[in-house]
Amino acid sequence: MATLRYLTLPSNPSAILPQFPSYAFASRVQTALQQEFLAWKAQSVRPRGPPPPPSVLCFTPTPTYTLGRRQTEPLSESEVARLRSPLFMPGLSESEKWIANNGGNDRRGKAAFFYPNITHAPRGGLTTYHGPGQLVIWPVIDLHSPLHAHLSVRDYACLLEKTTIATLERLWGFAGFTTENPGVWVRSGGARGPDVGGDERKIAALGVHLRRHVTGLGVAINYSTPVSGPSETNPWDRIVACGLGDRGVTSVQAELGNDKGTSQNDNNTALATVGETWCSEFQKRLKLHDDVTDETIELDLAQRMASFSAQIEDWDGLVVHARPISDLEK
Repeated sequence: MATLRYLTLPSNPSAILPQFPSYAFASRVQTALQQEFLAWKAQSVRPRGPPPPPSVLCFTPTPTYTLGRRQTEPLSESEVARLRSPLFMPGLSESEKWIANNGGNDRRGKAAFFYPNITHAPRGGLTTYHGPGQLVIWPVIDLHSPLHAHLSVRDYACLLEKTTIATLERLWGFAGFTTENPGVWVRSGGARGPDVGGDERKIAALGVHLRRHVTGLGVAINYSTPVSGPSETNPWDRIVACGLGDRGVTSVQAELGNDKGTSQNDNNTALATVGETWCSEFQKRLKLHDDVTDETIELDLAQRMASFSAQIEDWDGLVVHARPISDLEK
């Protein structure tokens, strides 16, 4: 039976100055994966080989605010300045210890910060945030692939939501649910559904873009991203997430009652587990055909991967480093 191709982009949040792949680099990797599908679909039916395998790209990006298609008005100078103001990284105990011992810490106890990026994304909605403590999951599949049953756009959105709900329940027992607004939501006390008591809080965002039935973007699950406190450390305090002013944003750690954050090593392990579990649940629901074997796909997968690697090896902007406090004084 065919399986997913699972790709991750490296990050190193435990470095003295934490580093994460840029959102722009991840978008270029996604584009290269999409081009595989589009090139295959453009070939004549008879001579073309096996279709590309469904792929899932996972990464944790440098702090980035993305503007959806509903963001038709340009941001004002004051809005840009607010979003781009220094965002300090919580839970950097090892980094803080090292920098403090080398005379670089300051009275706020923050060792490093990012200037968040602002970029446009080909999804619906307004402004949302992606960054450390969050796992972004971008499946790249052909909704009309011969490897699995054909999916409508609605089917695919439901597939992403159901996969995310199953992942949260499997790992932490959360009772996630959907509403009229895209994404996955939770309520206090584990209540399930939009018509019961308790505040709705978004724990995973969803955004989809399609080109010739080839998917782009996907979901973003908040694991330990700060969701409370001042805008100096809480990126959500700077925006009305997705334009939903009456709804809150939450994370796995916030729902578990852990307001002090987690160590970077714990984050790394947890986010890897989230990605692997999500892919497992996604593959189970995608229902790849039994008559298509891994061997069939592997016939030309090595050649495809060599071509893919050649496309990305010279790309710039893979990793963005946090900046030391001393940079604020320059």
